[in-house]
Amino acid sequence: MKDNKLYSILDLIEEISKVDKMIDLHRNSDSVLMLNQYKNQKLKLSNYLLKELLTNSNNRSEVMHIIKLFIEKFFVNEINHLKFDENDSLKKIENVFNENYS
Repeated sequence: MKDNKLYSILDLIEEISKVDKMIDLHRNSDSVLMLNQYKNQKLKLSNYLLKELLTNSNNRSEVMHIIKLFIEKFFVNEINHLKFDENDSLKKIENVFNENYS
């Protein structure tokens, strides 16, 4: 990975961290709108980060480890509160993982 891409990715992680702090700040406030805006911003930045990692890593499997670390750091609250409807497509995918890889 070239230095400019590395620094771009590090900047993205820093930006996501800042947004995450704003989410924590607004989590207990009355402003649901602000909270949702920060959550959406976090998702957009995260999506961009994952794309950058995957496209600039020469398909190295170590990138999957970095992505795992990222998810565990920045999405632990979301993961702990996940609830899919039974008919949700993502629930069906989750079931495949739980059945075949547990």
